[in-house]
Amino acid sequence: MRTVFSIVNQKGGVGKTTTAVNLSACLGVLEKKVLLVDADPQANATSGLGVDVHQVEKGTYQLLEHTVQLNDMILDTETTNVDLVPAHIDLVAIEI
Repeated sequence: MRTVFSIVNQKGGVGKTTTAVNLSACLGVLEKKVLLVDADPQANATSGLGVDVHQVEKGTYQLLEHTVQLNDMILDTETTNVDLVPAHIDLVAIEI
């Protein structure tokens, strides 16, 4: 059985990224497999899990544009049991 958690709020600075990263890490420690999807152009969840955002070539923007498959962009992280779909700066363009 899979459970999906969405952490959303229209206002900035309310702790969405902090909550997502910490919840992911806690669930990973509890031996739950976690896939964190970073959908913020600032990519703070991506960097928070130790991924250099300047090295990300494919991110959620490319996923939303259907130019890459989900399985091709999942990254391993140093956090136990936590994988990541990284954000990419191109996400800024999705609103246009």
